[in-house]
Amino acid sequence: METAPYNTPPALAREPFTAAFWTLCAPFLFPVIGAFLIGLVWPGFNQVINGDERSAESIGQLWTALAAIHLVHFAILSIWSEKIGAGAFAGSMKASQNWIVAAILLGPVILIAPNLIAALLAGGEQGWEYSRDVDTSFFARENWGIAYLVFALVLAPILEEVTFRGVALGAMLTRGVPPIMAAVLSSAAFTFLHLQYSVPALLVVFVAGLGFAWLRMKSGTMLVPILAHIAANGMITFLASLSPPAG
Repeated sequence: METAPYNTPPALAREPFTAAFWTLCAPFLFPVIGAFLIGLVWPGFNQVINGDERSAESIGQLWTALAAIHLVHFAILSIWSEKIGAGAFAGSMKASQNWIVAAILLGPVILIAPNLIAALLAGGEQGWEYSRDVDTSFFARENWGIAYLVFALVLAPILEEVTFRGVALGAMLTRGVPPIMAAVLSSAAFTFLHLQYSVPALLVVFVAGLGFAWLRMKSGTMLVPILAHIAANGMITFLASLSPPAG
């Protein structure tokens, strides 16, 4: 596969409008369509979403549905990326052992360091990460089934990295956008995806996005930011599991 600067597939430059769709529209379109279709076959879906049904089983089914939506989203995105010649992950998935170790070590730092600063600025109040209209009970530790862990630790990191560090960042780099500007713009789009968060948490997401973009460009491979993101989410989940239950 031919490569452009930062080992980016040149094919990503050929369809800028499609790349923009995958970056700006698809992350919102797939959940909306997926939720509509799931609601047709699962009558209780809207009750769970609205918080009227709070059983562990129903919330587990909700996370299974969200994981399925993410999986379908990634599959279609991957097929498109492969079809245009950019590879299934919109970039190389080969990395040296040193970069793999660096990804695992740096990933948690990239996310946790700004998280700690934002938490201090927010006064350490529990639930500061989310906006006030978000029902945080869905993320409660007692609702962490297999589907939730697969969603949070595997599917979300892979889909987000391929979308924002693969397609978005790669498409801009191959079309001559300066690296810093490409990193900032792709990280801004990445942040826009997380509107369920509070303003301090959105700043954390933006800074983390810049960190993952730096890893993508510095390593020349998609594997490194993907592993870093998985490691970061894994560490956040582990630390959350150690905290006392809410209330």
